[in-house]
Amino acid sequence: MKPIKNIVCCMLHRHEPRCLRAETRPTFPPREMPPRKSSRQTSKETTNEDVQSLQQPHKEADQWICFINNTALEIDPNDDTKTVFCKLRHPKTDRGAMFLFANGDKDVFEVAVFAESCRSWLIDNTVQQDGRLHVTTPIDSLFLLLPYLKKAKEGGMFMTLDQIVCDSDYPECSRLVATSGTSELNQIADVKGSDDLQVYRYNEEKVLSWLQTKTERMADKLSERGICVSGAQSSTYVRTKRAMTASHDDYMRYAYGMVCDYIPSDVASQLREHMKIPEVVEKKENEPPNKKAKLGDITPTEDYSQEKADTKSAKTGKLTAGQKKLSKVDKSGMKSLASFFSPKAKS
Repeated sequence: MKPIKNIVCCMLHRHEPRCLRAETRPTFPPREMPPRKSSRQTSKETTNEDVQSLQQPHKEADQWICFINNTALEIDPNDDTKTVFCKLRHPKTDRGAMFLFANGDKDVFEVAVFAESCRSWLIDNTVQQDGRLHVTTPIDSLFLLLPYLKKAKEGGMFMTLDQIVCDSDYPECSRLVATSGTSELNQIADVKGSDDLQVYRYNEEKVLSWLQTKTERMADKLSERGICVSGAQSSTYVRTKRAMTASHDDYMRYAYGMVCDYIPSDVASQLREHMKIPEVVEKKENEPPNKKAKLGDITPTEDYSQEKADTKSAKTGKLTAGQKKLSKVDKSGMKSLASFFSPKAKS
C-alpha cells in the first residue's frame, strides 16, 4: 500500500494550542467512507445532538490525530504568523466549526472529524484514548465571507471588509480579511474605491452566478472521474447499469447538494430556482404492492337477484310424478306436519 502524497499525519498537543506541534509519520489512506446520496434530499441522517456529541472532545484528551496537507505545515522563517486552529461560524449551520489557517492566514482548511465509538489509536507503546480522526481539506474563504456580506446588506450601504467581517461570538473571524479569497470578492459583491480603500456590498445576482459556476465545475469533475452518484456503493462491488448511465442532470443535482453544504438555506433555495433544479423524491426499493380493497367497498355491478328468482321458478316448473298426484289431492281440513311440533296456544 502506497502512502498518500502531500499528506502528513500529525499528533496535535493541547498544551500548544496556538501552533502545531507535529510528528511526521508515514501515512496510509483511511478506510473508505460511504459516498453521499445522489438526490441530496433529507433522509435518516445524524441529528444535531449526534454531531455535537461527536465534536465534543473527551475530557482527558490532550492530543489528537490529524491528517494535514503539507502546504499547511510550511513555515516561513521571515513571517511570525503560525498555523492556527480557529473556531468560526459555519456558513450553513450558523454554528461553531473548526477551521485551520495557514501560510500567514492566506489559506483556510476545513477540519472534518470522523468518530466512532469504542475506537483508540496505538502510538508506539502508548494508547491514544481519543480515537477520532481529524482531516483537513481546503475551502474557498468566499463561502465563509458570504454570510457576513449578506447580513451587512440589510443596511444597504457600502462598507469596508473590516466592518463587514465582525462577530463578537467568533472574534477569530477577522483572520478572513487576510485570506487569498478576498481578491475575488468582486464575484459576489459590488466593489467601489481605489486599491488603498475599497468598500463592498452584497450582490445577489453575482452570488447566484458564482455559485452556478461552482456547481457546474463540480458536476463536470464528478462526471469526468466517474463518481457514482446513485447512492452508497462499495468499491468492491460491480457497478450497476444505473450507476454507469448517470445523466448530466444527476451530476448537477449531486453537485448542487455539495455546494449547498456551505451556503445558507435561503441562498440554497434561490440557487435551486436560478438553476431550475427539480426536487426528486426517491422511491423505496422493493416497495410492497397496494393493499387489496376491503370487501365493504366492493359493490356489485350486476343484479343477481333477478337471475336467482328465475332459476327458482325454473326449478318449480318441473314436478315429479308423485308431486303431481299429491297436488291433485284435496287438502282442506288437513293439518301440516309442522303444526304437531308447535307449542299449544294458551286458552
